[in-house]
Amino acid sequence: MIYLLTASYCEASAWIVHYRLKKDTGQTRFQVFENQDAGIRLVITGEGGIAAAVAIGSIGTQYRAGAEDFLIHIGFCDNTLPGKTPASALFLCNQILEQETGNVYYPDILYRHPFQEASVCSGITLPSQVRCEEPIRRLYDTQAAAIYRAGSYFFGPHQMMFLKVTPKSGQTAVDTPEAIKSLIGIHTKPVAAYIARLKAAGQKEERQEPVSGDLLETLCRDLYCTKAMSLSLEQHIRYCMLAGIDYRNRIDGLYREHKLPCKNKREGKRCFEELKQKLL
Repeated sequence: MIYLLTASYCEASAWIVHYRLKKDTGQTRFQVFENQDAGIRLVITGEGGIAAAVAIGSIGTQYRAGAEDFLIHIGFCDNTLPGKTPASALFLCNQILEQETGNVYYPDILYRHPFQEASVCSGITLPSQVRCEEPIRRLYDTQAAAIYRAGSYFFGPHQMMFLKVTPKSGQTAVDTPEAIKSLIGIHTKPVAAYIARLKAAGQKEERQEPVSGDLLETLCRDLYCTKAMSLSLEQHIRYCMLAGIDYRNRIDGLYREHKLPCKNKREGKRCFEELKQKLL
């Protein structure tokens, strides 16, 4: 199942029409639209991070997302990027900076996509130049950090995608529902193609055997992995399984070269980085 999250109806309407979604009248807390045959469920969360987090907690508990499911947050934000953007642009967020805490989150972008990538600063007020300064690209929204944090209770980092639609450069006063609806609608086809690719990957993931616990345990021990390293290693192996890469042979190669097992944490960190490169 693909879970689409939008803050408002005007951001959702293009997907409701495209996927022929029907409103679930049994839902009273949030507006939910779905098409079981298409494998799409859309939730209108309402504005702000708190509303988004509550919505995710509600649907995550009710529907119990699995390894084959994906959460996609798609919404409109002002164009604050440097340079000239001649038309509406769509960005896939590769980094989320939480304004209030300064914490940074990195969604795992494992699947091919046609979009530009950008970093997003997420908070309840306009970003400060000190905390949210970015020399290349930076977007701003109010929900991404909350969605990532709440979503992580139900989805892995590779199962959450954040798509932000912007107007052309200098056109920051796009605040009418019809204008936002029009801008979102421009990107329906490429996003729908991306969703189709994710659904195919999810079906493959559903049929795929789980990552061997014995393999992970041995690797983590021999690499002196921290908790963060072990989670990253599991994601890399999962990517290899989806991509059909012979990851076991590449891991065995490090043992044949006597680089594994490592002697200490410092050596483990170097070998860990080398292994990640071999697995990509």
